[in-house]
Amino acid sequence: MDYRHPKAVRRLLLRILYESYMRDPLNMLSPQDFFDRGLDKQDLAVGMHYLRDAQLAEVMLGYVPPLFNAARITPAGIDLVENRMQFDLRFPEMPGQEEARASTIPGLLERLVAEADLCPLAWSERRALLRDVHYLRDELARPVEQWREHVVSAMMDWIAEPFDDVASVLPVYDELQDALEVVWSGLEQG
Repeated sequence: MDYRHPKAVRRLLLRILYESYMRDPLNMLSPQDFFDRGLDKQDLAVGMHYLRDAQLAEVMLGYVPPLFNAARITPAGIDLVENRMQFDLRFPEMPGQEEARASTIPGLLERLVAEADLCPLAWSERRALLRDVHYLRDELARPVEQWREHVVSAMMDWIAEPFDDVASVLPVYDELQDALEVVWSGLEQG
């Protein structure tokens, strides 16, 4: 399994959390438990926060962002793992070519959230920017084949709108735009 692909990482995280729950339902795992299974800090942070946002895992946040102090699987996560068809559909063992091309995008989106949160805009403008970034993140959380290019393009334009030179304020913006172009070109060819 390709543990670097975000869906493969999420699959592994859910399996680890599920196995721990089945051994001891009260046990919560620390980041070290995941590092011992071969995950790195970036994959763990992005994957676990995604699972928390999707309500598949509970996460106790501490003072070492972006990591957490402890995590465990939720009932929704247990139901997903136990429903093999749904689990394989949502988190395939071997993601397709489109998914592989999009594998860097979740990490880039997390960087975009952090950069937008720290950008030099007035509070109300920064709040609107963060809503746009979160909307983009929600759109790109769907399977690649379901991405709506016109929506993603509009969101990218909205995110860039408040800035004369978006790349100087949000350095990850151009990198994300390039990654999206790779995905779009792959979809057109395939």
